[in-house]
Amino acid sequence: MDEKTKVLVHRLIWLVLLAVAVVLTALFAGGVLAVEMWWIYVLIMYDAVCVAFFIMALLTTYRAYEYDGNIMIVYAGFYYRYLKINGEVMDEHNTVMTFTAIQLSCTLDDGTVVTANITLTNRISLKINNRLYKNRVKI
Repeated sequence: MDEKTKVLVHRLIWLVLLAVAVVLTALFAGGVLAVEMWWIYVLIMYDAVCVAFFIMALLTTYRAYEYDGNIMIVYAGFYYRYLKINGEVMDEHNTVMTFTAIQLSCTLDDGTVVTANITLTNRISLKINNRLYKNRVKI
């Protein structure tokens, strides 16, 4: 699955789960469906988890760049973040939670140094030979 599809699928799944959770909570709390009070507390906790994961899904992102005939993709997901050049993963970082920016880098065959920075909110910037690079492409 390509990166664009991954991002859209994550967002769609958590949007649906959040909508279901909110509707169920509204039905139970509004008295439409009779349940014991502790079920409402369980649903409220489920709502909180769904909201957190939906926000994380909104922060999942990717960027595609073209440089000298090379297609570079930087993906920043929930857990898995990587730098892919021409379909080959060159550097990756796996973590659930981080308190500093993540830096992914590699050196191309011609000696060009590629560095991708991923912030705490999964914003991506790419530097080539220590210069900010903004030539993004749509994939």
